[in-house]
Amino acid sequence: MPNGVQAAAAYLRELLLRPGRYRRRWEQYAERSRLGQVNQLAVAEVLAHYLWEHPRAQGDVDVLPRQLKDTASRALSGKLLSKATLTLFTDAFGFDAFERERLLKFWEGSAHVRVLSGPRAIREDQASALGPPQVKTLALHDHHYLGPDGLPQRHRVIHVIEAVVDGVDRLPYRADTNALTIEVGQGFSGLAGDVYQPTAELFVVDMLLAKPLAAGETATLEYSASLHYPAPPPPEFRRIVQSFVENLDIRVEFHPGKLPGNVVWAIWDGMDGPIVERENVTLDSQFAVHRYLRLAETTVVGFHWDW
Repeated sequence: MPNGVQAAAAYLRELLLRPGRYRRRWEQYAERSRLGQVNQLAVAEVLAHYLWEHPRAQGDVDVLPRQLKDTASRALSGKLLSKATLTLFTDAFGFDAFERERLLKFWEGSAHVRVLSGPRAIREDQASALGPPQVKTLALHDHHYLGPDGLPQRHRVIHVIEAVVDGVDRLPYRADTNALTIEVGQGFSGLAGDVYQPTAELFVVDMLLAKPLAAGETATLEYSASLHYPAPPPPEFRRIVQSFVENLDIRVEFHPGKLPGNVVWAIWDGMDGPIVERENVTLDSQFAVHRYLRLAETTVVGFHWDW
């Protein structure tokens, strides 16, 4: 399946799930909607109504929503998304010029747009334990630093979020260890309670937002962690993308006194699975490796190295 088609489908789903006029356009036809899912029959209603009002070919005025349900399903899943279908979506939902251009670039597989859709992120039981997401990520900058002993030393994050429900008052910090010290900065009022474990593999501490967010409101956040591993962890930094992230930026910096022998950009088969794709990368002049993804969806990505 062409990567560009997957990317366009992922971004199309994201546009239709965002709180706002595109989502309201299909939700008016939905008998019920589920968090994080697009109602395909409701989307087909929007497409059908547009074709009734703006027929592009003989017979368009007679098209029924159920006839377009498969078209909507194939388009939103990325199984079949032709340029004509993409144009129908952009016209029917009235996407603005920027979004139309971005969708087309994704569909064409532009070399200037990096997209990643992975095999999976976490198991269903793990996702259930974490609960439904309350925010979506508009941008995420991971900066990971290793010390002279080769152990992770600190981690700094700049995170732009948008609430998908009303009353979001906290953001969970998730890690694979409880040997850390969290420090919150811009956008926060403090920490809420102690570290807890929703699953055996994850440790979580809740960071309190400076003010609760209503659905559709955004916040730019900054936070960091000092890491104190008692024993060397696996030589890797991974970012788990449970659903969908735009503008993911990952940078890992090594200490000049302890440089790795080999570093690869890696994609894992879920949080507890093996590496399924790898690409050799080289350190820059600051002894760091870096990768930027315009979009990432349901995946685990990062860097793995050997000493």
